[in-house]
Amino acid sequence: YPVYEKELLLKYTMKKSVLVGIFLIMILAPLKAQHVSASTNVLGWADYGTVNLSAGVSLARHFSFEAGGRYNPFSYQRQSGLTVRNQQKTAFAGVRYWPWYVFSGWWVGAKGQWSEYSRTGIWRYAVEEGTGYGIGLSTGYTWMISKRFNLDFGIGGWGGRLYDHTLYHCLKCMEIRESGPKNFIALDDVSISLMIMF
Repeated sequence: YPVYEKELLLKYTMKKSVLVGIFLIMILAPLKAQHVSASTNVLGWADYGTVNLSAGVSLARHFSFEAGGRYNPFSYQRQSGLTVRNQQKTAFAGVRYWPWYVFSGWWVGAKGQWSEYSRTGIWRYAVEEGTGYGIGLSTGYTWMISKRFNLDFGIGGWGGRLYDHTLYHCLKCMEIRESGPKNFIALDDVSISLMIMF
């Protein structure tokens, strides 16, 4: 029980930290910001209709803060009877470094992220569910189309700890194949985003 209580406390502490970070960035950062941006990942919408939005603010020539989230409640039934989905509630907050100038050119980023998920594979019946906390690293390039519009390309990964993690053989039988907390590293944030500047 002491180990379980310690992991439960860590879980809620990390979740609160991410949410507080997002709140502070979105409320306080614009007060000193030179530029503000809003963006959405086109590839995210193509991923079973995942709704996604992020906001960024620049606090210096080479640094910007970013916060946002992804949400997907959808589930699809294929003709073969296989159910596919990438359901999730994800929130993140982080910082980007821009070698040339904020919101233009190459960038590297770091973030903290929380995600609650339930997903299946395209060709498999197995269902994976759980809650994850961790940090991520990413890199990309932002192309300035005009004064108000950018096209942002990025790729990254994240790693951390999965809590309440369960892997089932299939959605109908719900036979547990794997269960319990575990560490992970995964690909994340493959993006082609439309960015609007304010």
